[in-house]
Amino acid sequence: MLKKNKEKRESRKEKKERKKSITKFKKKEKEKKVVDKGTVFKRRFKFVLIISILIIAIELIIMYLMNVNKNNNLTFVDTYNSVRSYDDYYIASGASNFKYSRYNDSFIYEYTDTNVEGEPKREAYAEQAKLVKYDKELNTIFESTFMGDYDSTFYDAISVGNDIYAVGSYIYEESQISLRTRDGLFVKYNENGEMEWFKNFQVLGDTEFKRIMAVDDGFIVVGQSIYENMEIGNHATGGGIIIKYDMDGNIVWNNNFGGNKSGIFNDVVKVDDGYICVGKDAVNYGLIVKFSLDGELVWIKNYANTDEFGMSKVALHDNKLYIAGAYNKSKEKNDSGEAIFEYDACIFVYDLNGEFIELYSIGGNKSERFNSLLLTDDSIIAVGYTKSDDIDINGLNYRKDKIEGMIVSFDYKGNILNKKTYGGTNNESLNDITLSIPDTSDLINNTNSYIAVGYSNSKRGVFTGNGKDFFSKIIRYSTDLNILEEK
Repeated sequence: MLKKNKEKRESRKEKKERKKSITKFKKKEKEKKVVDKGTVFKRRFKFVLIISILIIAIELIIMYLMNVNKNNNLTFVDTYNSVRSYDDYYIASGASNFKYSRYNDSFIYEYTDTNVEGEPKREAYAEQAKLVKYDKELNTIFESTFMGDYDSTFYDAISVGNDIYAVGSYIYEESQISLRTRDGLFVKYNENGEMEWFKNFQVLGDTEFKRIMAVDDGFIVVGQSIYENMEIGNHATGGGIIIKYDMDGNIVWNNNFGGNKSGIFNDVVKVDDGYICVGKDAVNYGLIVKFSLDGELVWIKNYANTDEFGMSKVALHDNKLYIAGAYNKSKEKNDSGEAIFEYDACIFVYDLNGEFIELYSIGGNKSERFNSLLLTDDSIIAVGYTKSDDIDINGLNYRKDKIEGMIVSFDYKGNILNKKTYGGTNNESLNDITLSIPDTSDLINNTNSYIAVGYSNSKRGVFTGNGKDFFSKIIRYSTDLNILEEK
């Protein structure tokens, strides 16, 4: 009996131990399942996270490649339109997308082209006005811009005292983008390149300022104001415009002359009793107009055979006007009886009464022009570009449908003294020229060197240019027109 009771107790104990073991096992299994579920969740989360990161990375790479491809399909612009030299520095002005600038940022703006019905918003890299101050070694002191909402450009800039005054044009509001119109722009900067004020000007809807000249009590600014595209009318205040501003940018007087669809003044020179402006009136009509010191129209002269830009830069020497430009040398006509135009770069020579004297040309079988010139005591140095393949000039590297920069010196009888090209694999143009600040060799040898500006979209070296985008160029030339320095 005792034995049976003992066996029963042991059996109950075993059952209890077994039950306890089973409970413990189940608990462990349950904990294991929880752990396994957590591990699985962590693994799944890690997997999803990795996939998500990969997807985001792939999307970023695609977006980057799309942007690279977009940028590769775009042409970025950086160019100089003018250069001026002073005692120990230079002022250059132009326009840039600032894609490669170390000093200013590029930006993209949105607009709707209202010329196309239902057109969605577009994006464009802003082409911004560019103002650069160089020291006499051509090191950049500052690079400034005009911070508008859309495009802007500077065509000219001068230094007066410690201040700098730049002129050009800008897009004032979005509607002008579709209309392809601009406002005239006049900006004052301090000696550090910081903008102090700006003025805009508008007459007929599309206005640009091309050149500024300092006078004793202010500034003379010339340019154009014409109708926007497809607008018609007979407004009498457009075409080439001339404005006198005081030192604070207030208008003293203004006048104009020329067609309200095409008239333009590209440059101005002061004579004893007034101002003489040069530019273009109708198609292929060079224009010379004299205004009094008070802005009254004195006389008008035309040259009926220029290219589409007319007369560009004018300078005064020995009571004669020397004007850079191009003329149509062809007298032939096509089968329809229309004139065939073949433009030769030339310098027009006029007296101070606006009477034509002669012209000096370079010669070539295709179009070329002089954009600007510089007069020294014994020579004329002109800069521009050529498209010709037979022009007699040193270093010609003809490429079909491309333009090649050129610099040519004449004596005052029109004889060519020297001529050089500035070329590469694509397009080059020299847009303006000034005397360089004399260095030691110039002072010792009593020689001149020159500073020319323009642009190039050629690949000009291993790390210079990409063969597509346009880069501004500032070049120092020796007296014999060899390149001493290029930036």
